[in-house]
Amino acid sequence: MKDLLTIEMTFSEYHLIFPRLVLGILVVLLILLLVIHLGKRIKERNFTFKPKFFKENFDKRKFFGTIILLVGYVFLLEIIGFLASSILFMFFIMLLFIGNIKRKSIIYSVLNSVVTSFAIWYLFGTVFNITLP
Repeated sequence: MKDLLTIEMTFSEYHLIFPRLVLGILVVLLILLLVIHLGKRIKERNFTFKPKFFKENFDKRKFFGTIILLVGYVFLLEIIGFLASSILFMFFIMLLFIGNIKRKSIIYSVLNSVVTSFAIWYLFGTVFNITLP
């Protein structure tokens, strides 16, 4: 029983546990949503398929801005490291979702991005001793 609850891996692979766990949970939830949706269609005898990914009048600026920021974040991780790229990513994503660039929103974005990034970096990198990119 003890061998069932242990994982053999090197220290440099510790950061892979959480993403794999989240991915597994997301796959299970996706399958559950598909089963529920198909069950409703069978119950209603509605077999038409109209794929619709976006709602009417969705916010294109926020959607595409988020995608651009995520791609930029991934590329910056290798170049400037976790802490600096996380601060930049959080700053710009907050400004994008706040919607206005005023002094107050910039101050909130700077404070939140710096404090949150440092807290996550310290918690995972120092307290939990998990390697960060």
